[in-house]
Amino acid sequence: MTRDGAKVPLSARKPRLLAGLLAVARHRTMTRQRLAALLWEDSDADQARGSLRQALAQIRRAGGGGWVEAEGEELRLGVDVSTDLDAFQAALARNDPAEAARLYRGSFLEGIDANASDLGQAIAEHRARFATLATEALSRELDRLGDSAEAAALAHRLLGLDPLNEAAHRRLMQLDAARGMRGAVRTRYETLEAALRRDLGAEPAAETRALYDRLRRGAGAAPKEPEAKTMPDTADAATPGTAFLLICMEAEGMVDLAWLRDRASAEGATELETGPGEVAFLFTDRALRDVSNTALQLAEAAGEALSFGLTAQDVDAQAASRSLVRARRIAAMAAPGEVFVAPDLAPRLGLAVEAGQRAVALQPDAMRKRPDLPLIGRDTELAQVKAAIATAQAAGTGLTIHLAGEAGIGKSRLTTEIARSVRQSGMSIATAGFDAFSSGTRHLAQRIMAGLPNLPGPVDVSSIDRAVWSWLRDAEPGKDVELRMSALSPEAQQARIVEVLAAALTRAAQPSGLLVVIEDCHWRPMGAGDFILDLVRQLQDSRTVLLLTERPGPRSLDRRLAVRARSGLVRVTLPPLPEAMARDLVRAVAPDIATPEAAIERAAGHPLFLIRLLEAQWIDGALPTSVAELVQEQVERLPEVERNGLRQAAILGVSFDRADAAAIFPDTASLRSSGDLLHETETGLAFGHDLIHLAIYEAIPEETRQDWHARAAAHFRGVAPFSWADHALRATDDVDAGRAAVAAANAMVAARRFSAAFPYIEAGLARDGDPEAQAELHSCRASIRRTRGDMAGALEDYRTAHAFATRAETRVAMLTRQALVLHRLGLGDEADRALDAAEDIADAAGLSGPVRAEIHEQRGNRAFVRGDHAACRAHHAAALDLAEAAGDPRGIARGHGGLGDATYAAGLFTTAYDHFTKAIETAEKAGLGLVREEYMFMRAFSLFFADPGPKAFLLADVAVDSAVQCGAARTELIAREIRAEMRTANGDLKGLEEDLVAISQLATAKGETRFMKDVQTCYAWLHMRRGELDVARNYIEPLLDDACSDAYIGGKILGLAALLAQDRAARDGWIAKGRECLARGSLAHSVFWYHASVLERAVMDRDHALAEEEIAAMKAFAAQEPIGIVSLYIRTAELVLWPSSDQDRRSHAEVVRAAGLEDCALILLRPDQSYVRP
Repeated sequence: MTRDGAKVPLSARKPRLLAGLLAVARHRTMTRQRLAALLWEDSDADQARGSLRQALAQIRRAGGGGWVEAEGEELRLGVDVSTDLDAFQAALARNDPAEAARLYRGSFLEGIDANASDLGQAIAEHRARFATLATEALSRELDRLGDSAEAAALAHRLLGLDPLNEAAHRRLMQLDAARGMRGAVRTRYETLEAALRRDLGAEPAAETRALYDRLRRGAGAAPKEPEAKTMPDTADAATPGTAFLLICMEAEGMVDLAWLRDRASAEGATELETGPGEVAFLFTDRALRDVSNTALQLAEAAGEALSFGLTAQDVDAQAASRSLVRARRIAAMAAPGEVFVAPDLAPRLGLAVEAGQRAVALQPDAMRKRPDLPLIGRDTELAQVKAAIATAQAAGTGLTIHLAGEAGIGKSRLTTEIARSVRQSGMSIATAGFDAFSSGTRHLAQRIMAGLPNLPGPVDVSSIDRAVWSWLRDAEPGKDVELRMSALSPEAQQARIVEVLAAALTRAAQPSGLLVVIEDCHWRPMGAGDFILDLVRQLQDSRTVLLLTERPGPRSLDRRLAVRARSGLVRVTLPPLPEAMARDLVRAVAPDIATPEAAIERAAGHPLFLIRLLEAQWIDGALPTSVAELVQEQVERLPEVERNGLRQAAILGVSFDRADAAAIFPDTASLRSSGDLLHETETGLAFGHDLIHLAIYEAIPEETRQDWHARAAAHFRGVAPFSWADHALRATDDVDAGRAAVAAANAMVAARRFSAAFPYIEAGLARDGDPEAQAELHSCRASIRRTRGDMAGALEDYRTAHAFATRAETRVAMLTRQALVLHRLGLGDEADRALDAAEDIADAAGLSGPVRAEIHEQRGNRAFVRGDHAACRAHHAAALDLAEAAGDPRGIARGHGGLGDATYAAGLFTTAYDHFTKAIETAEKAGLGLVREEYMFMRAFSLFFADPGPKAFLLADVAVDSAVQCGAARTELIAREIRAEMRTANGDLKGLEEDLVAISQLATAKGETRFMKDVQTCYAWLHMRRGELDVARNYIEPLLDDACSDAYIGGKILGLAALLAQDRAARDGWIAKGRECLARGSLAHSVFWYHASVLERAVMDRDHALAEEEIAAMKAFAAQEPIGIVSLYIRTAELVLWPSSDQDRRSHAEVVRAAGLEDCALILLRPDQSYVRP
């Protein structure tokens, strides 16, 4: 809609529909009741009429008065309003098909879909009527144009309206034949024939068949200079092991086969044995483009005597035989003098392939790519970069080049020239980059490594680093790799990836250097900038050159690089080209243009804009003001079918898979290369520049864009989570957007790409859609926060998720996970209340399975810290049963781990060790690294009590080292606390202090308070053994008030208080409290440490009666299952307190020393020395 030449900004859908309905009614009126009912079918009458009044008001506000006239209940378009419908119908009335064809630019109300049934039917009827009129007009105009240059475009427009219009197909066949493209004639006819049979059950008309026969027999002459007939430079380069098979079959007449063989041999071909009437040549280690050019030259020389078939050659003998059969079939489909190629090779040669097509005619001009231009106006920058690279390589140090400039200023062209230069010097090159449309399914590090396929792996590295290497290189890493990677914290994972990648690049840089190009860093997703900066730091002493290209902006890496880089940084910013250089560019691109001044002035030194102006021959008049405007103008000039196809392609991103495009938009003609707008790649199609893509994309009406994104989202739904989310989040369906965001975020979390998950989480949370999806997104963010140690943030998200959840299963899960976090924060009562609420919902809904198993697991954890061994064991056994019934490996592993906790708490240390081992083995098989880490330290501690010795200490060291490597701070904290306790028994005061310092630092950083009593008690023990008794008592004193009710560590605290007591009365008071604590129920380790401390005090006091009481209690403690450490401590006390020989004491001292109980050995060997241990 325009008024006085200015566009009327009416974007709302219903007012536009209203204007369209009145326009099609024209001189007739429509009642308000009818219009309201059509446009607002789902509203009641009063609401619909109110909406109609608002729509009319919107039209008046946007365009002023006069658009709609009203007479009571009747509405019609204003008498002064003219429409393209009026002009179209007037042209038809005066028999002016050319004007009618020009005016028909798309379907009625194109880009607006009507969901209501009556309205949709009405619009569909109008569209069909106008399309029929347009088809008739186009057909008449096509007859008038004959074989003129405009006929092809008009025929394509006609096929856009009527794909089976035989007149249009005939005209295109004639035009193709006139250009000597007999293969295209044949392809078009066969495609039409198949479509008619499929859709109408009919054959082509007699006129069409006769024309095809005529054209096939009387094909135009081949070009006179076959040597100039070449394929575009877009086919893949030769790679070792590639092979192509070309078969030549006799057709009509005679040919000089000797010359043919000589020519093929000169091009590197080997002749194969074949049947009579055919010759076959095998080309190995040759680029497909070169082989295709050779085939074209052989076909030109042979004329119509031979037909040719080209296919890829398989390696093994049996497959090679199949390749020969395939090549014969392809050659049989080719007309005399033609070369047909296998459909899988066609896209690599710039040839379009229709669905189901068995062979494609080789056409040298299928995609004419702009030749590489000389580097113009960037000599200074190139010299600066080359000098910096040469200096860094001579010094054997790293170098980072930051190449900045606005879009289209020439960054890619300069990068290409830099790459060419370093390649000539012998350096290797790897490239990667970022996409504006998606964060990518593979990590940047993996994409860099893909460019170095022959790099050998590292040697003498840890299992974690081997796993990272495999993750970098393998498309589908194995379970062991998944296990190791999943155990890494986000921070540790990034650090390891950077270290392993940097080491690999450093190896690749020896001895000749390596250039790593990372393009379009301005499109990088969250977290990628930190990764690049870490990589820069790691490579500073490597012979690796990092080349980063980026547009300037607030997220630019420029300043951060300047701060981070110690040395070796070159910063290049590309300015606009000066006028003299712009003229040089004109001479290189379009030397025949005599007056390029207007284009040079309009481009203002912007190379891409100037090139596109010249290629479009836009050198005077009203020039476009930007690349975007130019591209939009070019697209508007295309036939409607091509224009619509390009716009739909833009929905799919800068690059995309042709098969996806065909599936999402099946009614659109097959996409093919379109000069520099769209070109072939190894994996599909791509726009020539992201500016071109953006220009086409932004020209799509918003409603149409959203609709097309919805169609793409539906295609990727449940199959490709990232693509589904990328499209759904750009469509209007909030429900689908939320669910897609959940899928993408979960996939990123599963891949341990937590930073990349956050944009999907935040985008999904911004859509007010499915409450369940909102709950899942909050839960996903909570799990990331929990992994990173942010317990308060995780708790907030779990509570929000519970508030959103509508399904009972989700509400139960969120409450249970709240309980887990509260339990870890030491808020036990709140955790119990959350579990009570979860159980109430589960009972009311009759839930079982995984959600019930999760409740049991957390109930078991709570019972563990209370010392309720029976409840702990019962809950974890129930959780394991449910997990095994569901076949859930995570649940099975956690079930065994829970039973390990339960039996450990009850003093059944050998049984606990077995359960923890099963939990670890199950986690390893399922690739559950975090679960495995969680139970490694408990396996070590259980073995320490059950059978103390070197293996237990080794397992403890492994648990700590593994947690450190994985960056699992909480796991490291607990593993170190357990090892600290083991070191107290071994008298390792230096190792004990080392662990305590590390634990304190970790607890401060992560806000973990649950294990601080353990730390204080260990510090008390450390100072006691150093003889600093007052310091030790000061550590214990604040812990005594509630020790009696503390099932987790109260017994150990009270036992140590008894050992440190200054007289017997105080000693006996603490012993009484300790026994009271144990009678209430305590965890097994607390029970043991209490008895061990009191027994040592009995030895110090030579109190045989107290010793006998403690020995009896310890034997009772070990009655259900033997406990190795208990037996050793009892025997130590007996040898000291009761008569024994020096030899017996020395022998037992060696036994306990071998068991890692040096503290016991010193009691035996120096019974007169109280407290202090050397």
